Amino acid sequence: MDQTSIPNLPGYRPGPAQPPGSHARKQIWSISHGVVMADEADPNQTTLINTGCAASIPLAKNTKVKDAGKRYLSLGGKVLCFYGYYKEAVHESQLENYRIRHAEIFYFLEDDSIQIVERKVENSGVPQGTFAKRHNIVKSEADESYYLLTDLQLGNTIDVYGRTFFITDCNIFTRKFLTAPENASIPGCCRTEEQLMPVPGEEDVYTAMRAEFMSRETGRDESVVHNIRKNPMKVFAEAQLGKTVNNNTREGFLQYDRKVLRFDCLWDDRESLYGDLMRFTLQYYLADDTMEVLTVNGPNNGRDPFKKMLKRGKLLKDRHDPDSAPWHWSDFEIGTVVDVYSKHFIIVDADVVARRFYEEKGRPLQEPFTVQQEEQVIAERELPPYNGYGSEEDSLSSCVGSLIGVAPKVKLGENKIMRFKAKLESRNPEDTERSFTVSFYLVDNTVQIHEPPRRNSGIVGGSFLSRMKLRTTEGLITQEYFYVGAEIQLAGHPFILIDADEGTLRHMDMHQEKFEFSNIKHVLSVYSLTLLPVAQSGELLAEFQALDPNGLGVVSMRDFKGVLMKYECSYYFGGPPEQAVLSLCRRLGNKTSLNYNQFVAAIIDPSVLDQQY
Repeated sequence: MDQTSIPNLPGYRPGPAQPPGSHARKQIWSISHGVVMADEADPNQTTLINTGCAASIPLAKNTKVKDAGKRYLSLGGKVLCFYGYYKEAVHESQLENYRIRHAEIFYFLEDDSIQIVERKVENSGVPQGTFAKRHNIVKSEADESYYLLTDLQLGNTIDVYGRTFFITDCNIFTRKFLTAPENASIPGCCRTEEQLMPVPGEEDVYTAMRAEFMSRETGRDESVVHNIRKNPMKVFAEAQLGKTVNNNTREGFLQYDRKVLRFDCLWDDRESLYGDLMRFTLQYYLADDTMEVLTVNGPNNGRDPFKKMLKRGKLLKDRHDPDSAPWHWSDFEIGTVVDVYSKHFIIVDADVVARRFYEEKGRPLQEPFTVQQEEQVIAERELPPYNGYGSEEDSLSSCVGSLIGVAPKVKLGENKIMRFKAKLESRNPEDTERSFTVSFYLVDNTVQIHEPPRRNSGIVGGSFLSRMKLRTTEGLITQEYFYVGAEIQLAGHPFILIDADEGTLRHMDMHQEKFEFSNIKHVLSVYSLTLLPVAQSGELLAEFQALDPNGLGVVSMRDFKGVLMKYECSYYFGGPPEQAVLSLCRRLGNKTSLNYNQFVAAIIDPSVLDQQY
């Protein structure tokens, strides 16, 4: 497709004619509603063909700035500053028609960008600050030119986004840079002194009237910016005497900045009604000889959490005398009483930094000062007895802690159940044949009693006691209370545990530290107190052999209990309970019988068990 075949569209600018026989070809790309033609022979030349838009859109040329790196290295970080102003129209005012607004024009030499910042005036009531961010400001849209250094001449004007800025002056660095001979190669430099003379500008009526009013009423110069607002008459009087800057604390700031002396203080107010002995921290700042007093709040002291007792500043020794000298670090010692607005603080101690500082000054501090204090009476909380309603933890949660009820925390244990066969210890004939199953839940230390139904007994079986926690006079019933042969009071009824299932006995064997009668060494030590003499004489072994005519070396559990009865070391004579007999038969027999040879050998020499087990 050649150039002659393109229709005559508005906004189309034909490129240069190609010579005949040239192999250059044109390509067309569609951009929005337009068509762009690119010449392969000259890729930097592009032409936009408008197909119905309002105007042609010129495309930026992809040209590279020559020597940009060298220019950045030589002129990077160098900024020229010019001073100027622009007029802002003021409507509906009888006093003025316009207002002068001063600004600073910063010219960045490395990339010819410009930033304009308007000076901030105190209490102006208008937003001020950055007028134009740093960028290349367009000078003319017709030829796409930007403002350069040659355009920034003193006395000239520049138009920036509808504002006309009049340049009046520049700073010292700009004046030296523009007049330096070594910068003659830079366009816009090598100016004469006459060209850099300040140009007088205009002044609006309101600014002149305001400056006259402030000078007449307060004597304050509006051209001086104060970070801290002072009394105008005091500033005027000090300026008349030649003091414009206060450097009294500069030496202390350079020598003692961030150095603080801390002292522990006490205020004894116990003589007054509801008074107390309170603690404070006195902090003395060496940089400016100021001090502050901080409150030290103890736990549950019942006082409002006011952090500062005294705000940082200089404290006079005599607050009634304005000419009194303020407190100085040289006045502080251990035991010094500091009057803080009729509150007498006594210094009792100092921190390590303060003690080191006073040692360097040749005035070491004394030992900490102690004040006798009355011992605080701590009331002991007496918990009410359990009334039996609900769980005990739920009742205690309403007596301890917050008034708002909170569910008690459940402390779970091992998820196992200990089951025992029990009977009632009663004189009633109808209770002698009754049997019960006592279950103890290790997970929450609860007890449940069940009575198996028995025909023609006249008693309805079933649940005898629902699952709950039980207590004795010593406290909560735990698993240590349960073993075969134990007599225990459950829910107001005396029970005797006469047997246990295999899982319960195995659990007791695994936790011998809690069940002493499952510990075979402990049981043998108790039996040896009575049986050791007869065992050493051979009488005990002969007694067991008489019960074993076949010579098997074992006797039944019943015969073993008979031997214990004969030598008065059984449960009926104050010996170990039935749990001890079960433990011996389980360890030295086959659960229902006992190997008496091992038993007699263990009675004589307990170390035999260590060799076997």
